[in-house]
Amino acid sequence: MWHAFVQWFSDIIQFLYGITLSIGFPNYGLAIILMTIIIKVLLFPITQKQLKSMRAMQEIQPQLRRIQEAHKEDPQVMQAKIMEVYKEHGVNPLGGCLPLLVQMPIFIAFYQSLYKFDFAVKEHARFLWIPNIGNTDPYYIIAVLAAVTTYVQQKISVVDTKDPTQKSMLYVMPLFMAWIAATMPAGLPLYWVTFNILGIFQQLYVNWSSRQAKVAVGAGGQEEIHLKEGTIKRGKNEASAEERVAGREKGGKKKDGRTNNRKKGKKR
Repeated sequence: MWHAFVQWFSDIIQFLYGITLSIGFPNYGLAIILMTIIIKVLLFPITQKQLKSMRAMQEIQPQLRRIQEAHKEDPQVMQAKIMEVYKEHGVNPLGGCLPLLVQMPIFIAFYQSLYKFDFAVKEHARFLWIPNIGNTDPYYIIAVLAAVTTYVQQKISVVDTKDPTQKSMLYVMPLFMAWIAATMPAGLPLYWVTFNILGIFQQLYVNWSSRQAKVAVGAGGQEEIHLKEGTIKRGKNEASAEERVAGREKGGKKKDGRTNNRKKGKKR
C-alpha cells in the first residue's frame, strides 16, 4: 500500500510536468511547485485550524503558567483549571498536532518518489541554479532558503518572545530544516520552501484576523462601558431632577424667599 502511495506521488509529478510541457515551460521544478500549491490548498482548512490553535495556545500561556504556579501542590485542581481555560478560549491542545501528522507521510512519500526518480527528460530536471532536483543542491542555496523561510514563519507566529520554549524553537527549527535540505534531493526542500512561503502569507492572514477580532471585542466592551456610564449619568440627572422637584415642593418656598419676604413685609 505504501509503495502504491509513493508511486502515486511519482505519477502526479509526471502529470504536472506534462502540464508544464503543454504550456511551453517544461520543468520538473515547476511541476513540484504546482504540486505544493495543490497540497497547500487541500490542507488549507486543517492548517488554518492549526495556526489558529497554535496562536491561541501561545496567547494563554501566561495564564496557564499562573495556574500551574498557584496549584502546583494539587495537580488535579491544576488540570481542572487548565481545562477550564482551554474551554473558555476554545483551544484544543492537540489541534496543532494533526496537520503535522498529515504532512509527515506526504514528506516521506515525496522523498522516496524523488529518490532515483525517472525523469522523462533529464535536462528538464534542472531548476534555476540546481543542476538536478533529484540530487542535493551543490551550492546549499536551497538549504539557506529553507532555514530563512522557516525562521520567518516561526518569527511571525510567535506571540511571546520571552517564552524560552518558543524562543528556542525559533532558532532550532530553521537549523534542523537547513540540515535536512542540505542532505536530501533538492526537490524536497524546494517543496518545503514553497510550502513555507505560502504558510507565511497564511500566518499573516491569521495574525491580521486575530488582531481584528481583538479590536472588535475591545470596541464592543468599550461601547458597553460607555452605555453603562451613560445610564449612570442619566440616573444621576434624573435623581437631580427629582431632588429639584422635591426641593421646590418641600423647601423651595423657604429658598425661594417669596413667602418669607411677604411675612417680613407684614411685620414691617
